[in-house]
Amino acid sequence: MGYYATNNLRKDKYMSKEIRAVIDTIQTADSMKAVKVALNLSEANQKSISKVMEVVSLMDKNLKLLTMRLIKLEKENESSSN
Repeated sequence: MGYYATNNLRKDKYMSKEIRAVIDTIQTADSMKAVKVALNLSEANQKSISKVMEVVSLMDKNLKLLTMRLIKLEKENESSSN
């Protein structure tokens, strides 16, 4: 398992050199399992961060839309009061 997992991890072209160096030093299957768990946790964190960014983006879009509608209503109010 260790050899297979290590080779799969090495194929990740986005992995930093430091992480690759650490993976190269891993010699036991238990250590590889620990690395796999850590990578899975990291992936889960990235998904959570992506969702938060998506929500913030939607909130920003809605706030801009609300601002435009408010400006439009203010102009209409000014026109009707004159």
